[in-house]
Amino acid sequence: MRAFLSVRHVLLLSCIPAVCLGMLSCATVQQPIGVNTLPGVIQVSDWPYWLDIPIEETDVDRLWRTVIDVVGERAAIAVMDKTSGYLRTEFKHSPVTYGGKTSQERYTVRLRPREGRIRFGLEVRISDTNAYPSSIINTVQAPWTSIYRELQQRLVRIR
Repeated sequence: MRAFLSVRHVLLLSCIPAVCLGMLSCATVQQPIGVNTLPGVIQVSDWPYWLDIPIEETDVDRLWRTVIDVVGERAAIAVMDKTSGYLRTEFKHSPVTYGGKTSQERYTVRLRPREGRIRFGLEVRISDTNAYPSSIINTVQAPWTSIYRELQQRLVRIR
């Protein structure tokens, strides 16, 4: 059974405390959004959380090479199967914290060229625990956002 952090914990962590006034109020500075088409805090009820990346390329070999290049450059690949278009990484340290604790991210990719998309699965867990937060923080500091953006940029340009 996976433990979840509350939405309140995630919301408090999605910004940097600047000046605290009193016991309950705190002025904050909002963090830059990592993927502009998604909200700053993404509610999650099931892991992995799946995102669709629209693509124009249908050549599976070119798609596979691009995915291996982008994802493999940023995380250790644990499982990959070119025939089914499936890839999953190992958990990797992330600078994003939840409740003051560091987190780890793991990515799953499923190629769906006939559907014009790639399924990008994201798992976030609190380091040294089995706890999964109830939300994902979408900031430029989160490593998953750079993978998502680069896959989207590179695969729309392939022709």
